[in-house]
Amino acid sequence: MPDEDDIQARLKALRATYAKQLPNKLADVARQWRAMQDQPWDPDQARSLHRRIHTLAGSAPTFGFGDVGQRARHAEHLLKTWNNAQHPPGEDEITELAGHIHTLCNSLDSHPTPPPVSSPPEAVSAELPERRLVFLIDNDEAIIDRLPPLLNHFDYRVRVFCDASGIDEAFAEERPAVLIINPGLEGGTALVRGLKARYGQDLPVIFVATLNDFDSRLQAVRSGGDAYFVKPVDIAPLVDHLDRVTQTHMKEAYRVLVVEDDPDLATHYALTLRQAGMDTTILTRLEEILTTLAEVRPELILMDVYMPRCSGLELAQLIRQQDDWLSIPIVFLSSETDMEKQFTAMRSGGDDFLTKPIDDRHLVASVSIRAERARTLNMLMVQDSLTGLLKHTKIKEKLAADASRASRAGEPLVFGMLDIDHFKHINDRYGHLCGDRVIKSLARLLQQRLRQSDGIGRYGGEEFAVVLPGCSLAAGEQVLNQIREGFAKLCFRHGDEEFSVTLSAGIASVEQFRDAEGINRAADDALYAAKRSGRNRVKLCRVPVAKFPEHR
Repeated sequence: MPDEDDIQARLKALRATYAKQLPNKLADVARQWRAMQDQPWDPDQARSLHRRIHTLAGSAPTFGFGDVGQRARHAEHLLKTWNNAQHPPGEDEITELAGHIHTLCNSLDSHPTPPPVSSPPEAVSAELPERRLVFLIDNDEAIIDRLPPLLNHFDYRVRVFCDASGIDEAFAEERPAVLIINPGLEGGTALVRGLKARYGQDLPVIFVATLNDFDSRLQAVRSGGDAYFVKPVDIAPLVDHLDRVTQTHMKEAYRVLVVEDDPDLATHYALTLRQAGMDTTILTRLEEILTTLAEVRPELILMDVYMPRCSGLELAQLIRQQDDWLSIPIVFLSSETDMEKQFTAMRSGGDDFLTKPIDDRHLVASVSIRAERARTLNMLMVQDSLTGLLKHTKIKEKLAADASRASRAGEPLVFGMLDIDHFKHINDRYGHLCGDRVIKSLARLLQQRLRQSDGIGRYGGEEFAVVLPGCSLAAGEQVLNQIREGFAKLCFRHGDEEFSVTLSAGIASVEQFRDAEGINRAADDALYAAKRSGRNRVKLCRVPVAKFPEHR
């Protein structure tokens, strides 16, 4: 996560630098205007002056110089009108413009008003969360014995209470992420209402009850319950709901590319978005756009409209020429207020238009909303609908890209193939819905045990694939064995029957095979070696590196 104090200090320094440079910027405007008055009207010089004043109109208010921005906007409007006309301005019009420019260049008599500093919206995080704390309040020994060890496998810590005594002291030590309570306890629902009153209505509460009637469920709703499960509890849907209410799968930071010819504004926008937890990259050299897109793979582009050499509209059309970037949102950010020109920008490939100056919170909110929507749509295209993992094609693409990068850098990488043992028997005996719950449980376990940088995919049916960059063969074996052991300890329920499931896995390393196809084939062979050896084990590809010089 970004250091908020450091970013605030950098934003403050940026405002101070802008204030120091502003007199020179205004002097440049005055100097260029005087030079233009000494010669016949030159459309090229007029366009150059327009760009200079346009930049001031957008940047000055951002750094606290509202008067400068407003006066620059008046002068900019006149210049834009004449630049679009087919004839030079008349004497009266030039006199009017001269008055606006004179007012602009002498507007520093007013003191700057720094923009209000407000807390940004809740930041997204690329870091994996710590194990979440659950308070379990129940005197049912079967629940007390069964739930904590099962939830531990899904990275939840459980603290057990048989009644209300000691709850407030426990809250003082550490606030739980969620409360699981039996509403049948004496005063159970009243306890929930009291805890929410004392510790916040946002405290998630899950009821685990014996009764399944309308009145019991309604009472749970009125007490502030978020979910209601009936005993005996199936662990898979319970963990599903725990994941939702505690946000176990933290969001990866949105990747935003800021395309802006004004370095001060570009830095301000980048820092503001970074403060909100986003991963930002600044691009000022427009000719590097395609290279930067390939390297950064942004989820949103924030782009100025008026830039030298190439306008934002032209750049958007250039980006849309490539199929890989057809769906990436392009948000224009400009001091342009002409609605027709804003619509023209949208027709050129833009998805939204924000007008400078823009409040920092509005900027963060607008970018977050667009980026979240784009990520959701992208997930629908690349992720398996049952598990939320990458589809077969996408995990193979992930392997190819990461293996190529690791090979070039001389870094380790492991690819693993996992398969649920005797899965056909599970479907035949318990049904496909139960089989789907088993698949989802393994998917969730993989997501919780592996890193954000790792690739996890559903390869097909009950088969999964994982890409582990920066991981040696020995470390990969240890990780997959831990997952295998954790999965074997899970209990699944079908009716009154409980059962457990195992998995087999095979892994190979980029140190053995320098191409994705070879690694994939070797891991698959190792998986089937694990199956032939009795299942419920992890097998390594034991091929020595020296045997495969063609892959080096």
